[in-house]
Amino acid sequence: MRAAWFCTTCFAVLLVNSLDIRGQETVLYVSPQGNDAWSGRIESPNQDRSDGPLASLTAARDVIRKLRAEGRSGTFRIRIAPGEYTLSQPLVLEPQDSGTAEFPIIYEAQGPEKPRFTGGRRITGWKKQPDGLWTAHVPEVTAGQWYFEQLWVNGRRATRARSPNKFYFYVQRKIDHFVDSSTGKPVETANRAFQARREDIAPLFSIPRERLSDVTLVTYHSWETSRSRLAGLDPQQNIVTITAPIPWGFAYWGPNCRYHLENFRAALDEPGEWFLDRDGTLFYYPRADEDMTTAVVMAPAVSVFVVIAGKPESEKCVEHVTLRGLVFEYGQYILPPEGHADSQAEVTIPAVMMLDGARHVNIEECEIKHVGISGVWFRRGCTHCRIEKCWLDDLGGGGVKIGEGWGADLSQPEVQTHHIVCRNNIIHGGGRIHHGAIGVWIGHSGYNEVLHNDISDFYYTGISVGWVWGYKDSLAHHNRIEFNHIHHLGWGVLSDMGGVYTLGVSPGTTVSHNVIHDVYSYDHYGRGGWGLYNDEGSSYIEMKNNLVYRTKTGNYHQHYGRENRVENNIFAYSMDGQIQRSRVEDHISFFFERNIVLWDGGPLITAGRINDDLVKFASNLYWNGGREPIDFQGMTLEERQAKGWDVGSIIADPRFKDPKNGDFTLPPESPAFKIGFVPFDYTQAGLEGNAEWRKIPENFQYPPVEFAPPPPPAPPLALDESFEFMASGRPPQEGQAISENRGDAVVVSTDRASDGKKSLLLRDAEGLANAFNPHWIVRPNHTKGTTTLRFDVWLGPGAVLFHEWRTWDSGPYQVGPSLWIRDGRLTVGGKELIKLPLEKWITLEIICPVGSSVTGKWELRVTGPDGETKVFRDLPVGSERFKELTWVGWCSMAQTATNIYIDRVVLQNQAL
Repeated sequence: MRAAWFCTTCFAVLLVNSLDIRGQETVLYVSPQGNDAWSGRIESPNQDRSDGPLASLTAARDVIRKLRAEGRSGTFRIRIAPGEYTLSQPLVLEPQDSGTAEFPIIYEAQGPEKPRFTGGRRITGWKKQPDGLWTAHVPEVTAGQWYFEQLWVNGRRATRARSPNKFYFYVQRKIDHFVDSSTGKPVETANRAFQARREDIAPLFSIPRERLSDVTLVTYHSWETSRSRLAGLDPQQNIVTITAPIPWGFAYWGPNCRYHLENFRAALDEPGEWFLDRDGTLFYYPRADEDMTTAVVMAPAVSVFVVIAGKPESEKCVEHVTLRGLVFEYGQYILPPEGHADSQAEVTIPAVMMLDGARHVNIEECEIKHVGISGVWFRRGCTHCRIEKCWLDDLGGGGVKIGEGWGADLSQPEVQTHHIVCRNNIIHGGGRIHHGAIGVWIGHSGYNEVLHNDISDFYYTGISVGWVWGYKDSLAHHNRIEFNHIHHLGWGVLSDMGGVYTLGVSPGTTVSHNVIHDVYSYDHYGRGGWGLYNDEGSSYIEMKNNLVYRTKTGNYHQHYGRENRVENNIFAYSMDGQIQRSRVEDHISFFFERNIVLWDGGPLITAGRINDDLVKFASNLYWNGGREPIDFQGMTLEERQAKGWDVGSIIADPRFKDPKNGDFTLPPESPAFKIGFVPFDYTQAGLEGNAEWRKIPENFQYPPVEFAPPPPPAPPLALDESFEFMASGRPPQEGQAISENRGDAVVVSTDRASDGKKSLLLRDAEGLANAFNPHWIVRPNHTKGTTTLRFDVWLGPGAVLFHEWRTWDSGPYQVGPSLWIRDGRLTVGGKELIKLPLEKWITLEIICPVGSSVTGKWELRVTGPDGETKVFRDLPVGSERFKELTWVGWCSMAQTATNIYIDRVVLQNQAL
């Protein structure tokens, strides 16, 4: 009997071993009580603590490698016990760590309680100081072994000491070159210096020069911010210099560029702020509800948690791996010495989960919280991957990124990312460091699905699709953006944003069944907080059955594009206009049909033009409360319909149940049914699954948006520019240079100069969309006294120069001095004043009272190549309402291939 039992048992053991080799599931255990020297084959340490679970994910990966080398195959399941795991390095999975469709590799929580992987270190030893601040000593910082730029107290992100505490300081003027007061030597500072108000930067004067680079300058552009380290200060001239140039400079959108300063001791003056000194002293000003004797204070030491390191260019990918039920938190971001600045979307900011060459890699039911960069990036050569039912919160950057941006190789299919699913995720509280980051960003990538996500609390766009400006070929096609709840964006901080933002030619892409609301932009420079936003070149996109309400500058906007279809949507309650079409081109812009447009004040059309045959409006319902006639840009609806526009459209109350409070239910008797509107269930947008999961976003708090007050008046601009310090072949560093990049240009040139070696070239071309391109403008902000502008100009054959002064802050502009030079004939108000020689340098001088001193008259002085000056007095300004001088422009209007050169521009204002 015993022999029979022995034989049976041996047979069973042999069978199990053989099953292990041929494909049985192998379970490994990881536990906070584990040891990476153990086997990981048992759940808890054995009695003599000679074996038990592993202690890290990396060790589990290595055990799998070892077992496979010994011949074991099949599924490997790593079961991770609840508790906290401190990371010192990321989990890196390479192609050898792949599973298969039949036998995947699964890293998962052992039970319902999720294990927590932290890149943070707890800071202890807090002591209260007489001034009410609390301090702790961090020895590793003293020793130069560690530094951190983020801090969390009881799971809440603390504010790095900043000034001002709220809103912004404002740049006085950009500085492209200056003479350093301390050395007496000229300094080249294009896009890396500005003049500040002295009181704003005075606290920095006491900081030793070697510590200045610890101070961070955050500059707010239109749709981006840049983060820079200080390189120097000139207290005599109030000039701030940074370590490297930034893409948008300090005056790209005119005066009053916003900024704030971070990380210096004098700025630590408000609860929730902190400052880390290089001597290892950490200062914190507690909030009212924080007890520092018990507070859990975490500082990050690791930036990236998981790396999927496939090599798609070699077709060696990481395949069939799942991460399930894991929490990753407290990730680091350190600003590099040169600072950080992207031109859009914080496109180069990495993620705490970086995936390259990933195939069938799934991230399920995970959490990523309290990090300094973005959440997850399916970057290069990723296909058929998923992120589903994950919670991404308190992010320094964006949520989920799909595909590549700059530098993508679009010619090799094996390195392209496609077929990624981002479904049923909470993506909340992003852009906390990198403000231009996006909830879900799709770059050069197609056939992706972004479905049923709740995306909220970003300073820029919710979902962005595409990375091609214009009509060139794009990989971002056949993307589905559907059933998402996208809300509480912008917060009045950035602009030119959308709940859903698109770029480029995108056939097969759908943006449908989404609910978008509370999108608020900063509009003092830059502009735009839209619900649905088709930006440059967006084409062939279907936008259907979306509910969009409470936006800043319109619920739908197309910059320019082709044959997009905007159908059966509800657009309601934008603050500053409802619909915008910015550029008219020689094809159909979009179809706008069977939409309900509801608002309660202001214009229907935000900006641009709708009264032409190249945009198709039909069968829409418009209602502005009935308090005033609806203005269709100078026409009535009946007048539009007589021209074949908006046929089938009506003006009527749709009779929503309670639209002001978000209930857009239509009664059966609604006139919306007369236009063919089909009701849709907008409550299906957002999360799906069990009630507990769907209720999580309901606990998020959203205070009312608070817009910054108007900036203070910008200082009057003075110019003395001969372009000698500027790089040839590049746009001028002063003012704004606008061209279409279709053979035209506004660039500094060495072709000729009236003085020195360089001048500014306005090169015109045929076939431009706008006759006024190319052009160069400056914004003087002269509000009183007399302004004098002198410049030299050289006109080639066929050149046409249009030069004008304006009062133009918002709304229609008012014209001041204005002149044309066509075929050498200088005219003002249609009257020829003088015939000028071509291909010779001419000097023009314009003198005009402005602002409170305006007289309605101006003076022109023309000096020819022979040195003779002719004076024309009492010339009338173009508009009786011209007052402040806020805009001066030079436009090439030839619409053929011609050249205009401008040099020695001197602009002065003699105030009263």
